[in-house]
Amino acid sequence: MTITESQRITIMQLWGRVCKDRKWQTSDKTFRLAKFSELLGRKLESTNGVERIKECTKLMNELKCLLGISIQAGKEATDPSLNAARVLRNQILTEIIPCLELYRGEKLTADLAGIMEDKNRWWKLDRPVRGMTLMDLDARPIFRTDRATGEKKFCGSQLSQMQWTLARWMNDLRNEAGDTIHQMKMKAGVPCTCAECQGRRVALSAGDPELEPLAGADPELGTPVTEESSCPF
Repeated sequence: MTITESQRITIMQLWGRVCKDRKWQTSDKTFRLAKFSELLGRKLESTNGVERIKECTKLMNELKCLLGISIQAGKEATDPSLNAARVLRNQILTEIIPCLELYRGEKLTADLAGIMEDKNRWWKLDRPVRGMTLMDLDARPIFRTDRATGEKKFCGSQLSQMQWTLARWMNDLRNEAGDTIHQMKMKAGVPCTCAECQGRRVALSAGDPELEPLAGADPELGTPVTEESSCPF
């Protein structure tokens, strides 16, 4: 999936500030796309082609690094797993857990603790004095040796494995209850992205729509820039 309109606006506002700081021309589309391609490590034909999650955050972090305005952005630009972990935790907490609560109710808290502790051998290895939470899981890739071939096999990460397990369990419970995905999400109060709910994307305006947000990128040109709020997860 490509970036949303609000993500594109944030990227272009940051780019406007970078251009002002570096004395670059904001109107030079060829240079802008070449710079974005360099930062992402692949050729872009348009800013709208930036991938919604990993590439969007990476590009924002890289632009903030050019501005020198965020230590966290520098960390995440060096270690992409930090952003991946935040995205996965947020998706689990805001999309999957509300649906599981629909079917498990008060039992869910103990269910989740048991799954996390069992999958990660929490009690056997770490001898902690507290229960495990999602904050104890990370998004660093896990590789295991295949006993048959001796080759390294990618097994996701702690958080992605948790996401897969919970999503599979959620769908099993949904099927047992006879709900469609849409019905489940409506009952749980979770945003639904099915064709009926998604609607049609607003058409982009004529000309070069990528330059429109730059009017707000400099307080002298329009409204002040609104920095992207950091996710609490």
